Amino acid sequence: MKRTVPVILLAVFLAGALAAGAAAGKRPHPSALKYPPLEIETPEVVELSLAGGMEGFMIEDHEIPVVDIVLLFRAYFPEEGKYGLSEMAQWVIRNGGSASWPADRLNDELEFLPADIEVYGSDLATLVAVSCLKKDLDAVLGIAADLIRNPLFPEDKIAQKRGTMIEEIRRQNDQPNNVARREYMKLIYKGHPYGWEKTPATVEAVTRDDLVAFHARYFHPNNALIGVSGDVTKDEIVSKLDAAFEGWRPAEVEIPPVPPVPAEPAASWNYAFKDISQAYMMIGHLGINANNEDRCAVDIMNFILGGGSFTSWITTEVREKKGLAYSSGARYSADAFARGVFYAFAQTKAEEYSRAMQIIIDQIEKMRSEGPGEEELRKAVDSYLNSQVFDYDSKAGMVRRLVMLKYEGRPLDTPERDMETFARLTVDDVRRAAQKYLHPDRLTVLVVGDKEKFARPLGEFGPVNEIDLAVE
Repeated sequence: MKRTVPVILLAVFLAGALAAGAAAGKRPHPSALKYPPLEIETPEVVELSLAGGMEGFMIEDHEIPVVDIVLLFRAYFPEEGKYGLSEMAQWVIRNGGSASWPADRLNDELEFLPADIEVYGSDLATLVAVSCLKKDLDAVLGIAADLIRNPLFPEDKIAQKRGTMIEEIRRQNDQPNNVARREYMKLIYKGHPYGWEKTPATVEAVTRDDLVAFHARYFHPNNALIGVSGDVTKDEIVSKLDAAFEGWRPAEVEIPPVPPVPAEPAASWNYAFKDISQAYMMIGHLGINANNEDRCAVDIMNFILGGGSFTSWITTEVREKKGLAYSSGARYSADAFARGVFYAFAQTKAEEYSRAMQIIIDQIEKMRSEGPGEEELRKAVDSYLNSQVFDYDSKAGMVRRLVMLKYEGRPLDTPERDMETFARLTVDDVRRAAQKYLHPDRLTVLVVGDKEKFARPLGEFGPVNEIDLAVE
């Protein structure tokens, strides 16, 4: 009798499984399923204009009692002999605290609330990100405003960050893929600030006075863009921001334009020794500006060529069919201020590097000469269009995107216009983009590995420039 219930349950389970299987047989194949058109509902964006000349955007979101704020301060490259200054300044502003909020007290208070304040960025922009519960907004804004206006720059924190940066430089050749990307950028952007590299000497050259001058030059309300999202109204946030930053005065801030990238470098073959059994390759040339009218066609071209993961030509040929690479693909970036970069990449056995490299070059040439088919284009465009939904799943992300577009001087409706452009693209559009923006005759090729393991010397392709990876 004790076994009756399990036996009955088993019979019921099997009957249900058989019925489900029979029902499943009547279902259409996934490829035959029809879906309604993708519709994205965009929330209302409100423009902000604050005291002192600060401008920005906000999106209300009352689902949870949280407020997110980002402030972006425009900046510029330091002198090359002090490269690393921006990184150091951003870290010390946050981790050095202010006179009113020394580092330890600041961290304890934010952890207790809880709240978060981060300072990070690049040479061309410093971002301050603030996140907290609505009930703590006044307190957290007061802390953030004090940190932004009155950073302390304590010598012990400067020394701590300097030591960390120098140790990172000392270890910068540990990962071959990082070596390949860094040295490739230096080759592509030779002579341009985008190709600069911090060294122990440039980090040592940065003084506390340099950090104070960095702050004094860029941290002014009329040089800031702000983005706000969360459980707050426009009237509330304007009132709270004006109170937190009361007395913060505008100042004259001059941000030079990013210099143009030098002329396209000629084809070159470059090698860096690394005692490993693999070879890491970067193959490419300069990319385009973000305002280029063919940017969307270039995006689709690169998606099919190497950006579309396992569906791309390079991955399919190099990794799937030939089994030559652990990883492979391509990137084609568009820079907002100068020019981006194009590079195809692969990590393969050292003895197989030349085969993988030739296949990659063949795919680049094929994209120029043949272009994609209709089905490839459709799938690539659908992938791009469908991915756009993730650009609208976060109000904070949407606000940050608007801030970045404003900072870059690009139309605020760029994402919406891009979707329309993607939907109109034809095979001929992508083929024309490939012919115009892919240059297999001007490739900068970099191979990182041990040439003693190469089945075919790199010198057979052309004169080789050997790169010394020693840290100076």
